Amino acid sequence: MSALKDKKTGLWYYVFKVQNPITGKLSWKKKRGFATKREAQHAEADAQRLKHDTVGELTFKDISHQWEDYRQSSKASRRQHTEHFAKRFSELYELPIKKIKRAALADWYSALSKDTTFSTQTKNVTISYVKSVYKYANEVYDVPNISALLRRLKKTDSEIINEEMSVWTVDEFNQFIPSIDNDLYKLFFSFLFWTGCRRGEAIALQKSDIEDDWITIKYSQRSALEGLKPTKTKNTRKIQLDSKLLSSLQPLLDAPGNYLFGGEHPLSPTEISRQFNKGIAKSGVNKIRIHDLRHSHATFLINSGVNIVAVSKRLGHASIEQTLQTYTHLLKDTDKFLNETIKNMRKGCQKGATYKEKPLK
Repeated sequence: MSALKDKKTGLWYYVFKVQNPITGKLSWKKKRGFATKREAQHAEADAQRLKHDTVGELTFKDISHQWEDYRQSSKASRRQHTEHFAKRFSELYELPIKKIKRAALADWYSALSKDTTFSTQTKNVTISYVKSVYKYANEVYDVPNISALLRRLKKTDSEIINEEMSVWTVDEFNQFIPSIDNDLYKLFFSFLFWTGCRRGEAIALQKSDIEDDWITIKYSQRSALEGLKPTKTKNTRKIQLDSKLLSSLQPLLDAPGNYLFGGEHPLSPTEISRQFNKGIAKSGVNKIRIHDLRHSHATFLINSGVNIVAVSKRLGHASIEQTLQTYTHLLKDTDKFLNETIKNMRKGCQKGATYKEKPLK
């Protein structure tokens, strides 16, 4: 016991070291104002017991707030979780996390999967959140991770039918981008539109991945908690940046930190979505998804006559078949153009003109 007496006040206090379960850093825990040494010692003993049984009666809500602190969530993200997530997990949200039984979690999951008031995407966001909080509780407090029973839900047939690809033209993107007030997110959305990268790939991008005017796409990242992971296809690819985009990224390359977007920490997907939707509302352009910036990039490449093999390579698709299947509606217009070109060539030949193939360069 380390009960000590304050010479100035004559009162007793205790002090001992505690280790942060997340960072591993040591700090001093101190409390003053005890009339006797015995009182200080008893109070320290109680505090020491709490240190070794820290989960105690902490609720799922309490642990989720700690997890938010750990992942350094933005105020907007915290507000969204407080307002919306508590409703979707209301039955268990206020319960001590160690008292939530596997059967109760299974019942909640079953009810959520049948609930028609939420989209499948919203349900999966909720499931992912529960799993992340349980993973944190398991690593920090050794709480059994019973969330392994939760699986992502598949979209309904009606959702699949209604989910059509929407794209912006260059003019529409130029109308949208000035509405983004934050320069960092303005650059982030410009990067997505002009490279065709997936959002997770851009979030994970390190400054060391850029050499001259080339970027190497090696990783993807959904959140700070998950860390860097391989890309969707597990492949690495290189993309050449145009000079204007590269020049606009220079201030980010000169800033401290390893992440191109965010510096010391990756951008929050929640805040990315908030900034994107805010910009759409402000600019008045047609509403699309963030992933549709990638489709927009592919669309203007194909419409500009870029070889489909080159487009597939730039997008990092697993195969050329995937690219053909995704953008087959655009290739119909290409077929029409080719047919018109052949007709014009034949007309020229009928008039006595000769056609010579240009040598390959």
